[in-house]
Amino acid sequence: MAKMGRPAVENPKKHMVGLKMTDDEIERLKTYAAKKGKTVSEVLQDAINLQYEADKKK
Repeated sequence: MAKMGRPAVENPKKHMVGLKMTDDEIERLKTYAAKKGKTVSEVLQDAINLQYEADKKK
């Protein structure tokens, strides 16, 4: 019988991080994500990657 469920991915996302934000900050983040057609997680991941790349260039 074939395996059921989602196919395995090369680099699974298995860690979760919590972040405290003010009402204004979360509203700005949600608005920005909606404007870009992305999820909040995607926006935060993009921001981390941009910062990491900028720091590598220094």
